[in-house]
Amino acid sequence: MNVFANYAHAGALGRTGENVRFSYQREAGPEQTVSLTMPLSETPYLAPPGEIHPIFDMNLPEGALHEAIRRMFLKVLPEIDKLTMLQITGRSQIGRLRVAGSVEEIKAVPERPLHDLLASAGTEDMFDDLLENYARYSGIAGAQPKVLARDNGSLASTAGYFSPSTASPTASADKTPERVTATGTTHIVKMFDSAQYPALATNEFLCLQAAKKAGLPVPAVWLAENRRCLVVERFDTKPDGGYLAFEDCCALDRRTSVEKYNGTYEQTAKLIAQTVAGVPIVGALRIFFESLVLSCAVRNGDAHRKNFGVLYDTPGQVWLAPIYDIITTTPYLPNDTWALLMDGSKRWPSRKKLMRFGVNSCLLTARQARESIDKTVDAVRATLPELDTHMADASSGGTEREFLEKIRHAWNTGIASLAV
Repeated sequence: MNVFANYAHAGALGRTGENVRFSYQREAGPEQTVSLTMPLSETPYLAPPGEIHPIFDMNLPEGALHEAIRRMFLKVLPEIDKLTMLQITGRSQIGRLRVAGSVEEIKAVPERPLHDLLASAGTEDMFDDLLENYARYSGIAGAQPKVLARDNGSLASTAGYFSPSTASPTASADKTPERVTATGTTHIVKMFDSAQYPALATNEFLCLQAAKKAGLPVPAVWLAENRRCLVVERFDTKPDGGYLAFEDCCALDRRTSVEKYNGTYEQTAKLIAQTVAGVPIVGALRIFFESLVLSCAVRNGDAHRKNFGVLYDTPGQVWLAPIYDIITTTPYLPNDTWALLMDGSKRWPSRKKLMRFGVNSCLLTARQARESIDKTVDAVRATLPELDTHMADASSGGTEREFLEKIRHAWNTGIASLAV
């Protein structure tokens, strides 16, 4: 299989006995680097027997998407291992890497009007259609049903621009966003099982709104009118229609996705500090710190290693990716806790413990840590009226309203835990 960085040939991936092997092609340059952990080299990189390299494991479909793809290819591929799944979905992934036979395969991505999906009451049928057409273009991890799709311009009022939240922190803040000419998938479409996870789409939408109010970088996001579907703009697009490189904190630590709940937030902070380049380290760590404060305030127990990552064009300039995949988990898992250890524990941290983490692991002053906690908590508090509006719109006494009330209770609990 050929590996491309956007449309440039980076190298070849294939089996060598029990191992999966990646070799750079001789002309590959810094913009074809497949991973910060796999610099340009004449020596091939071998994955452990039965595994693939973490950077190629990173975007493998999980959960509902994995099962849908397995069913689609069951007759021709009875056994689908990791390399086979990458072969199916590798032509379109989060980040700039593409695994395909040719450039022509990468470019063959159909367009759809995603605005219609947001406005439709029959979201399930439309999502099934998207799944059938985009499953093989959906190299994206996560347990909930989701696909990568290409909008035909129906969301052009805000989509299709090089988002300031995506741009390098060193980019000029007053520069007019550049128009993007899409050449691949443009959005992530998330569908939620309302029977198993009531109000989950509204949940994630409001958590991202709180993140935005806190000043954290977030991608553009739309909530469907029936509140069962989210459309999220890809945060790795470039003005030329290509994509930035992306690596999550599993891949950066040479771990596969099954290890996403292993380790500590202290280790993750250290990894971020060691990885970012050409940008202020403290700035990246402060964003990471504030995202953890937000997760504590909204009671998000799924802030694992894969929900943090970096973006770059070349290894010389690497910055923290926008905040993504944040939800209030305790309404569905009442005894849920932190995803990783902090100070040796997975219990929800107190304000004092977060302050200590901010100073010791994120290089903040006590004043900076205090200000970050206060502004993030204020942002969650300021989003409560939006939550109340959704509660008022939900059917009285219905399951959706019940879970929105649980979300409100969780936020109030989180806010109280971080009070002065």
